[in-house]
Amino acid sequence: MGNDISRRDVLKGIGALGAAASASGVGISFGNGALSATTYPGAWEEAHRGILVPAFRRATNNAQVNLVASLAVDTVSKIVAAKANPPYDAIILDEGPYIAALQHDIFAPLPADRLPNMKDLPKKFVDPRGFGAFCSAQIIGIGYNTEKIKTPPKSWTDLLSPEYKGRVGLSSMGSTLISAWMVDIARINGGSEENMEPAFAYLKKLLPNVAAVAASPGALATLFQQGQIDVAPFYNNNAGDMQAKGVPIAMARPDTGWLVIRSTMHIVKNTKNTDLAAAYINAALSPEVQQKMGDKPYLLAPTNSKVPYSQGLQQYAKDAAQLETYHGVDWTKLNPRRGEYIDRFNRDVKV
Repeated sequence: MGNDISRRDVLKGIGALGAAASASGVGISFGNGALSATTYPGAWEEAHRGILVPAFRRATNNAQVNLVASLAVDTVSKIVAAKANPPYDAIILDEGPYIAALQHDIFAPLPADRLPNMKDLPKKFVDPRGFGAFCSAQIIGIGYNTEKIKTPPKSWTDLLSPEYKGRVGLSSMGSTLISAWMVDIARINGGSEENMEPAFAYLKKLLPNVAAVAASPGALATLFQQGQIDVAPFYNNNAGDMQAKGVPIAMARPDTGWLVIRSTMHIVKNTKNTDLAAAYINAALSPEVQQKMGDKPYLLAPTNSKVPYSQGLQQYAKDAAQLETYHGVDWTKLNPRRGEYIDRFNRDVKV
């Protein structure tokens, strides 16, 4: 996806934003503004364009949105490079890139009075620093082509089997998907976020089975759709999106359990569109949007306590409480060496 946008285009036609708000934080008067926001490539972009953007426009007198598909690490890099005149107003990040970006001072505090839906998030889904709110969670498991693979894989170790030679797909380690998967592989084999040697040893064994390495999880989904790969570490929401398009894909739970990744939304420091950015995040946290995004085909796990998990999501978790019991990544331990790990991954798989 193209990530380069003109700030002139983003600001063109922006009128003055009304500053008056009611005590509840609703009733803000918006001018004829335009918001620049990020999403992720693939199913996320489809969901945000089809569900979140219309809800935001209804809440803001039809404010326009320039929605840009961007991986989290690319989003942060562009904002750091242009702090005084940031290219985006509201952004979505995974937890790891967010924690790493704190040192760069690129986030504005969330104005709680402008985000009434934030009160319905459990405390664990609100950043205690005040810079972000968790908008959803994704689940990582083993995606596989049900027409070509009749016996579902049961573990990550199964992917090393000769039967999968030339059939495995990966994304770049710049994606949260593969960074988290590599941590899981390391842990399974006696390592950790701070000792990834077992993961790289596994990767070396896996390489003969790897057919392709995609630039992003969204591009990995395309490889499945084109029949170039048959099995891969995969997000549940991408699988749901592809199933709706008729692609024969299913998710297998590894014997070590599902892996969970949480996504956060933020207002960028120095934005000239704070009110619109707050309204955009508030719409993302609303029961209406979270219910639709949590249902088929997107299956993004809701964080709003008023939203029950859909039938499609129940195959992964009954509710947010169960989801929180799944293992994740300690990003404070991984981040200091993540750049080094990405470089090594790129060399090993010749990205």
